[in-house]
Amino acid sequence: RAEIGNALRSMHHEEDTKLMLEMGVNAVRLAHYQQAEYMYDLMDQSGIITWAEIPFIGPGGYADKGFIDSEAFKKNGEEQLKELIRQNYNHPSICFWGLFNELTERGDNPVTYITELNELAHSEDPTRLTTSASNQNGGLNFITDCIAWNRYDGWYGGMPDALAKFLDQTHNQYPQLRIAISEYGAGASIYHQSDSLKRPNPAGWWHPENWQTFYHIENWKIIHERPFVWGSFI
Repeated sequence: RAEIGNALRSMHHEEDTKLMLEMGVNAVRLAHYQQAEYMYDLMDQSGIITWAEIPFIGPGGYADKGFIDSEAFKKNGEEQLKELIRQNYNHPSICFWGLFNELTERGDNPVTYITELNELAHSEDPTRLTTSASNQNGGLNFITDCIAWNRYDGWYGGMPDALAKFLDQTHNQYPQLRIAISEYGAGASIYHQSDSLKRPNPAGWWHPENWQTFYHIENWKIIHERPFVWGSFI
């Protein structure tokens, strides 16, 4: 938020929760790190299914890898996962423990470590599912109880119908895999309006609302038509 960044107060968490309920949200991914205790309380009170996760995040634009195979790195991640679970175990809204976001197998391969985190999560809490948010192919997608993908078809490139092709191909190839969409979306501004429907440059300054509306309608249609997709998160 303007002027306070991510140092939210209780009133801001309440505002966010009211907006979620107004939208008809029934699940939320609290990414990419542990949230304020009050936020979990609000999810409990609102009956919103919650995905809580540790900040084990891929390289993005900051480095060439998200995992460093060192004892210090691994111990830090294990400690954060234990703290996340032990501090929030009694929140009934939490159904998923998230283990990573957009990791790659480039550089130090994280598959063995993710497997260790998955086992740790199950030993700490055998009652809940583990999941992760991926944007890569590879063995890291077959470790957690279920897996989700970050997809922005029709925003960073292509058109929304590419999502349908991806979901169908993935399900046909791995029918046993429990899959979801952990991120999707398109930028827009209430001050940007256009009569023509054209995908804007995501890195540009012009993001008209009509493309965002089209994007969400098409993506939701694709997701809704596929019962093998267990959830989607905007």
